[in-house]
Amino acid sequence: MRQGKFFKFIPSIFFIVALGKTPAIAQTPYPFSHLPDTLNAIYNVSPDQLEPVNNLLLGYNIFNFINDADKDFIRTFDPITIRFHHGVWANFYDWDTDGFSLHGDPYEVGSHYEVVRQWERSNRKGGIDGIEVLNEEKKIQDDGEGYDMMWTYNLNYHDEQSNVNRMRSDLSRGLEVEDIEMGNEHFWRSQRSTRTATPELYFMHAKALSNALKRENPELKLSIPLSWRRDHKDYNTILTADTSYFDAISYHKYVGLDPDIPGESNNAFSAILTGRLAMENDQKFVQGFAPGKPLWMTEWGVSGGDESIAAAALGMADCYLYLLENQEVYHRANWFSVNGRLNSFINISDNRVIKYPLEWSYYGVVHHIIREVFENAEMIEGSMDTHQLTTDLGSINAVSARMVIKEEMASIFAVNLTNKPVNFQLQFYSHAYEEGFVHYAYTFEDLANMGYVIIDEDPLQKINNEKQKIVLPPLSVNVLSSIEVNYNARPLSVDETNFHIKVYPNPSKKGVFDIKVSTTVAGRYSVYSASGVEIQKGKLSSSTSIDLQGNPAGIYYLKIASDKGDFQEELMIR
Repeated sequence: MRQGKFFKFIPSIFFIVALGKTPAIAQTPYPFSHLPDTLNAIYNVSPDQLEPVNNLLLGYNIFNFINDADKDFIRTFDPITIRFHHGVWANFYDWDTDGFSLHGDPYEVGSHYEVVRQWERSNRKGGIDGIEVLNEEKKIQDDGEGYDMMWTYNLNYHDEQSNVNRMRSDLSRGLEVEDIEMGNEHFWRSQRSTRTATPELYFMHAKALSNALKRENPELKLSIPLSWRRDHKDYNTILTADTSYFDAISYHKYVGLDPDIPGESNNAFSAILTGRLAMENDQKFVQGFAPGKPLWMTEWGVSGGDESIAAAALGMADCYLYLLENQEVYHRANWFSVNGRLNSFINISDNRVIKYPLEWSYYGVVHHIIREVFENAEMIEGSMDTHQLTTDLGSINAVSARMVIKEEMASIFAVNLTNKPVNFQLQFYSHAYEEGFVHYAYTFEDLANMGYVIIDEDPLQKINNEKQKIVLPPLSVNVLSSIEVNYNARPLSVDETNFHIKVYPNPSKKGVFDIKVSTTVAGRYSVYSASGVEIQKGKLSSSTSIDLQGNPAGIYYLKIASDKGDFQEELMIR
């Protein structure tokens, strides 16, 4: 079981890890003033509206695949996807040698020059052999399914035929090749080469590469890197003069500011907590160059200075909810990163060496919680009514939440971005939920908390709610589990003027629907498949049940003809 040695698993409960607190010397001023004395949040859900979670939005960048220790680390984290090669170094990676090179190109690459030259001299490897080994292991463990691979191919020094050969080589290793980024961040001059020195040159070579790769495999999905910076508008415009040669936009976004800059602390904390606003603002800018193209956000993060502070972890949690709310826009997302200096999930030394025993950063714990709740789950549609946090970019909910169904269990993931407790009310179809639940929370004492916790530890914080009243602690990430979904809180249909009839999904029997008639009627019912084939019929009584348990999931139609009038309703089997 994934990460089972680190966290206990009880089927009826999703655990939240509460990190050991680092006592704050002085309380950080909360950046949003004038909060009401009492904060409330009403979360209203509609259980009949389900959306599968796109697991690829829970991905991250993870590095090093070469020696046994590297591979064991990868096994421990079991990444949802592997992006190879990652970031700037993809533009200098040679697939045929598994090394890095400038190929004697005189083009000026700034500070990257000395790094790549040193790697050339030391014969540093990228680690493709290690990925092949790990992928074969995963296939054995997961019934033939290897890693989802997010490739970044090198346009700086490799022509079309070379990259076609690379694809063939990757496939010959048994690796999946379905999604390819055509280079990394060429809008920065220091990531180009003579071959891609201008946006016009990149445009020409990327189109040629797209044609070559798709001749080999028409089902490939290819992306181009666009920039969110407004001074890169001309660059983006040139690359998108023709939008037919790419299928997606690679978009990298880091939100938040550094609170360590003198005089910027208050603005920094408000920007960190409301990071989804910056993400949405720049998403719209980038998409404007190629409307309708999905985003592959293969690098992103919520930054809070050099340390993984509490505010950034809370902002991270809220941004993940934003991504999951916008799955039609975001098809991939890779946090940057697990074991690097930037926004790391674990404790590493100043020279980027992993510290053992492994310790979670706040980022790591929050991501672990999110993955445990959302991976392979179905999300239920819902809406939030709560206080707003407002900045120059707009407003967001002070509390955000999402309900999921996973392994036939319901739970709610909720984030309280305020420094006050929040009275949280769950509703089904606007009817208050009054049944039982289990509540665990991961709380921070201060926005500037920072620290680590040993991964093997299981420091849980259970919240005891009085008389089923749900209260979200200040600055907290929460999971409410063991929730009984009430499908009968709202009928499928409402009373008709001359014909009082309601149809309910039976909450204890999937595929069974109960018809309730409040007046005496004479009539018959029929059930049709989506293609119009009648699959069931019968007489209508004051209490009739329709059993469709043996039918495939999908949409069906109930039609009733009676002396009170005709009636039609749509039925859905999940």
